[in-house]
Amino acid sequence: MRLLPLYLIITILIAFSGITSCGSGEGNNCYTTDTLHLSGTVLAGDEAFREPLGIVASDDRIYIRNSVKYDTVIDEYTLGGEYIRSFLKKGIESGQLPYLTGMWYDAAAHRLVVESDVARGKLLAVEGLDSATPALRMVTSLRERIVGAPDDTVVPASLMLLGNGAVYAPNLNSAGMLNAYDRNGRLKKIAVHYPDVIYQSGVPAYGLANFFHLSGRVSPDGKHFAASSALGDVLVLGTADADSATITVITGEPQKGIEIDKEEDGYASFRYTDSLRYFYPGGVIVSDNHVYTAVGDYASAFTEKKRDMATGNTEPLTTVRVYDYSGRLAKVLYLKAGRCLLAVKPDDSAIYALEESDEFGYRLLQFNL
Repeated sequence: MRLLPLYLIITILIAFSGITSCGSGEGNNCYTTDTLHLSGTVLAGDEAFREPLGIVASDDRIYIRNSVKYDTVIDEYTLGGEYIRSFLKKGIESGQLPYLTGMWYDAAAHRLVVESDVARGKLLAVEGLDSATPALRMVTSLRERIVGAPDDTVVPASLMLLGNGAVYAPNLNSAGMLNAYDRNGRLKKIAVHYPDVIYQSGVPAYGLANFFHLSGRVSPDGKHFAASSALGDVLVLGTADADSATITVITGEPQKGIEIDKEEDGYASFRYTDSLRYFYPGGVIVSDNHVYTAVGDYASAFTEKKRDMATGNTEPLTTVRVYDYSGRLAKVLYLKAGRCLLAVKPDDSAIYALEESDEFGYRLLQFNL
């Protein structure tokens, strides 16, 4: 394994400006949004990584979710990009998973919460991160379907457990976007219904979950969660209270790039048009105080832009919006990085970008905030 020399540091702040945002309604509350243009420090190069699919940062480690091609599914690094070890054996036996679809860091329990399509309805965690052999165990599981839900309800793979014991799960049917459960996995209520902006897309009710389901993460301190939809301009933020959470839903414009061609026997054929938007293509990245979301674009332009950045024909740039958990836009970051996976330290002190390009392959960048 070869690490790139640290003299490749290309640091820090290029420019600083501000955007003034004003809310509607009485008082017309205004606030200034910081805008930061950042270059990063190269921590490690292509030979240090194995086709990564996701990245998470703790206070002192970086964890990377691997491709299904390898025998272990998680690689561990220092915050400086130095490889430490691999763990969680790939497989279908007890204590194994064939692959992961998501991962985040639980600071209170010092564990990695992991998701997999093969373990739907179960909240799993890798514990003993300081031990020689971190172990997989089940934390909780869903026990009830929604009363009156369609027969084709699918139990979601993504569960979000807050520190107060409340569990929230993105819903995979037309009854609502997000469900609330107790610690034992018993359904309490539908916490978030599909907003009107979704219906303006023209997608029939039974197709809502197919296109607009949420994917979420819990903050490291367990006090908040955030969830987004890649194809729907919807961001759901939650803050724990006594035994549930106060929820804020941010919506924007409707998805206009999905056309339903034919409906028959409860099924529909569809096609994506040039108007298709990727609103939150990278999902949400969470710290103890903020939510980070990479900004998407029209699908055709987004794909072309990623290709041009990868080949070096376009200057690499990733735009990230930063919200607090009340829904206020706090910052807009312009990162000098192309196609990348993002992670943030729990205290917001740094963002890590795992960038992929034709020139460099994979490389890990650190952006200090």
